[in-house]
Amino acid sequence: MKNSIESIWKEGFLNEKSLVAPKINDLYNQKSKHLVDKVERMFRINLVVIVIIAIIFPIIYSFLDYTWQGIVVSILLLLTAWYNKREMNGIKTLDHGTNSLDYLKSFHRWIKDVLAKSEKIARFSYPLYFWIALRTIWSAWNKLDMILKLQQKFPDSIFIENISLFALIIAAVSTLLMFWVSGKLYKWEVRLMYGRAFDKLEETIAEMEKLKQE
Repeated sequence: MKNSIESIWKEGFLNEKSLVAPKINDLYNQKSKHLVDKVERMFRINLVVIVIIAIIFPIIYSFLDYTWQGIVVSILLLLTAWYNKREMNGIKTLDHGTNSLDYLKSFHRWIKDVLAKSEKIARFSYPLYFWIALRTIWSAWNKLDMILKLQQKFPDSIFIENISLFALIIAAVSTLLMFWVSGKLYKWEVRLMYGRAFDKLEETIAEMEKLKQE
């Protein structure tokens, strides 16, 4: 029968073959529990922040008279929050193993799997956010009669429904560029938010494995 998560932290990852083993076990089990709790707490905070932004965006955009853009962004953010919450529930199904080292390794594999899936989603969601931002900027220019001024300044330019063909090409190229860099951008954001915690997790696993081999 597999151990519960509560009992995992009470199990030593080292055999009781020396006088120092119980102390080392207790030290690393406490360290492991702290790391797991910290990462889970950071995930929950990030989830709350996404929901708050999803609520605020439509309000801000409505004041700027760009209601539909705000609604679309809000829907995308709420879908992201829903997906993240569903993935967080996966923690309950992790293989607890027999001790804290087994659980940490399972937890680490789970994190890598979640981030890999989220990166694939970011490759499509980031360009969409970027396109909405461009559309909002273009709407603002239109309200300021910038489009009319461009038409007057460049009368020979080709316009499609008040949108310059040159501007459409720039927007398309920029969106494709965003699609190309979105994966790297997502990794940078993850590193910025969770980098230190993930590094500490990997260091702890390496230390515990080394001790177990000695």
